[in-house]
Amino acid sequence: MVSGSYRVGMHLLTSALRLLEPRVDDDFVDRLHYLYTSTMFFLFSIIVSAKQYGHPIECFVPAQFTKAMEQYTENYCWVQNTYWVPFQDLIPHRLDDRERRQIGYYQWVPFALAIAAIMFHMPSTIWRILSTQSGLNMSLVIQLASQDQNVDPLIRDHSVEVLTRHIDDALKYQRDYGSRNKSVYLFAVLKLGKIYGAYVSVVYLFVKSLHLCNVILQFIMLNNFLETSNYPFFGGHVLYDLIMGREWRDSGRFPRVTLCDFEIRVLGNVHRHTVQCVLVVNMLTEKIFLFLWLWLLLLSFGTAINMIIWTLSLSLADWRHAFVTKFLECESNQTHRFVHHFLRPDGVLILHLFKFG
Repeated sequence: MVSGSYRVGMHLLTSALRLLEPRVDDDFVDRLHYLYTSTMFFLFSIIVSAKQYGHPIECFVPAQFTKAMEQYTENYCWVQNTYWVPFQDLIPHRLDDRERRQIGYYQWVPFALAIAAIMFHMPSTIWRILSTQSGLNMSLVIQLASQDQNVDPLIRDHSVEVLTRHIDDALKYQRDYGSRNKSVYLFAVLKLGKIYGAYVSVVYLFVKSLHLCNVILQFIMLNNFLETSNYPFFGGHVLYDLIMGREWRDSGRFPRVTLCDFEIRVLGNVHRHTVQCVLVVNMLTEKIFLFLWLWLLLLSFGTAINMIIWTLSLSLADWRHAFVTKFLECESNQTHRFVHHFLRPDGVLILHLFKFG
């Protein structure tokens, strides 16, 4: 029984680690999303979880409180949220005013980071599923073309023969099947699917758009999660506060010291207490979210530029012809026909990915 559970656990661990391996049928920007950024979010999730373990909050309680009452107070304030009031301001008397100042995100930071890590991996999974529907095994083709054994002339000749046959069969399948059924392509509505030999290219550009949409969505989720509707550009405002010398005491972003209200029953009477608490984890959380905001900003610009370049490279005939001519280091009367009637966008995509594999 133990050995069986061990094998299952090792299988799950191996499967999880396999997700961290870079694929060969994509480019560096894709790997920034599903590999590096996803891993980064997951590691930050583990770090914050470890920081929250034990005593994530410390509260200054009245002297008459016992150790058990102090522990109860801290557990209650951690679960029920705390609220922030500037030190120079008076604590509001109305309960609804205090509730509007509540900070309710710090307990859920590890879960939010873990969900974001999964979201960054999803476009890659979609690419892996949809790209195989074309009959063209992109991963196998690029692996065979880039393996170290190709330095041996015999192995290289065999690999070239296998690759040529596979690519030729796949492209021929698309031409024959496309002429019989144009609805095979995903984006017939956009008329891109009507271009024969462009199925994988359209899917690849679709996945690129998913990467870009995901980054933008992460910006929106970041602000909504941190409840920062009064300052839509979270990272920019935090940087501005740091440059201007404004600390958390003034801005209220990731406050270290907060307040908590709770009630206890003593001899049948309800006693209400307001205590001051320290959220040490917010020191770490602030730095993590500021770094992630800047990273997402750079990643969004890089992804947008990368998507534009790929769109032009695969959709413009002159760009495809120029790339293949440079890639093959030859120019002839047959090159134009080879590019536009045999390779077409999917074949050109394979040659592009050879560079990154």
